[in-house]
Amino acid sequence: MHKITVQDFSDLDLGDVRRNERFTTIIDNVIKQPGESILQHNEGWYDAKATYDFFRNADITLAKIQQAIHAYGAAGVGSETACVLVLHDSSNISYNGLDADGLGYLDNKLGKGLLLHTSMVASTNGIPLALLYQQIWSREHNELGKGKDRKSKSIEDKESYKWLKGIVESNKLLDNTITKVHIADREADIYELFFTDSETNTELLIRAFQQRKLMTGTFLWDEISKLPLSDTIELQIPDVTGHKKVATKVEVRYQKVKLLCPKSKKGKYQSVELTAIEVRQPGVDDEEKGIWWKLLTTLEVKDMEDVKKYILWYTYRWLIERFHYVIKSGCKIEALQLKQAESLKKAIVMYCLAGFKIMQLTYQSRETPDVNCEVVLTKDEWEVLCIRMHKTGNIPSAPPSLEQVTKWIGRLGGHLGRKSDGPPGLKTIWRGYKRLKDFTEIYAILKAEKNLGND
Repeated sequence: MHKITVQDFSDLDLGDVRRNERFTTIIDNVIKQPGESILQHNEGWYDAKATYDFFRNADITLAKIQQAIHAYGAAGVGSETACVLVLHDSSNISYNGLDADGLGYLDNKLGKGLLLHTSMVASTNGIPLALLYQQIWSREHNELGKGKDRKSKSIEDKESYKWLKGIVESNKLLDNTITKVHIADREADIYELFFTDSETNTELLIRAFQQRKLMTGTFLWDEISKLPLSDTIELQIPDVTGHKKVATKVEVRYQKVKLLCPKSKKGKYQSVELTAIEVRQPGVDDEEKGIWWKLLTTLEVKDMEDVKKYILWYTYRWLIERFHYVIKSGCKIEALQLKQAESLKKAIVMYCLAGFKIMQLTYQSRETPDVNCEVVLTKDEWEVLCIRMHKTGNIPSAPPSLEQVTKWIGRLGGHLGRKSDGPPGLKTIWRGYKRLKDFTEIYAILKAEKNLGND
């Protein structure tokens, strides 16, 4: 994969050219060796110490780092793109065994760590395009157990404001000519979300959690379930490993509805008109035991083909769960050994960008399999890969395709390549890529020595 450089970040300004260089070096080291410690990322103690000092330095703020990363993400979405999906989700980053100042509670008083909310851009055919916007924070311990008090707070003072903020800030980063379809799971079913102060070309596709009332006084999902069947379709649902997809038949019902504004929101909000879509496996009566999606959308629905398209788009929300899997299991952000929450926050957002780049390699090979592999690999990388896989020093004159090198990298990571296996998954790719980087380092040294000998 091509080396990350300062020139890739138009908004990077950490106050010193050496800091800027260290920023890109850290990200590149994580890409080359995902899952390794800071000491293993660096060749010697001097570089390792410089990395620790970077994260500890109070003058290198999280805001400055995020400004550069967010601008980099926005640049990865071409302004010529007509429509994109913006996927939103949160994840707990656990540091239960780490003694670091500034960590907060997670799901209970025993959990300790940080919270990360990510907004990622994908194409309408499910290819990750950019890590766009992130929020990271710790919960104050004195807020634990005060859930009832939060009900009286305005939405801006609640943690759930992260959903609205993610939408608004993502819109600011993307060109206003692009249609943004914001997709989120049940936690985002907040009435205020449907009134997010946003620009034109903004749509919502949200999985519902609440049993809301209609203007007729009846309950929304009771009414939708009574509708005549609109169609039966087959979904391709990824398994728990994200590797194979399972064909699942579901029944679909949909209707435009007008939601009654909750009593607690009257005076500030009005009723709202949306389209409700129910996607349900026959016989499933528990959302935790099968597919039973209740979707609310502002998107225009002309016919069943539109509904099918929006259901497919919702399935791509799974990409952001895979991203969280990559940064935890691949980049091992929960194994960081830094002693301040602020240092951890800076490290996490930088590791996230590295993890996203690894994720892009996997999905790009599925979307554009026939392109020249030099769109993601350096010349040394694909050359040594050919040598390793063919077990010969005869290097082809032209680079192989992206699909081919991805298969080879998968084999280095343990993928057997049988027809029934499907394409290599994320974990296999990062294992293989790590081995490839080791081979490439040795290859570069041998090439340099050979050239010196010729001189």
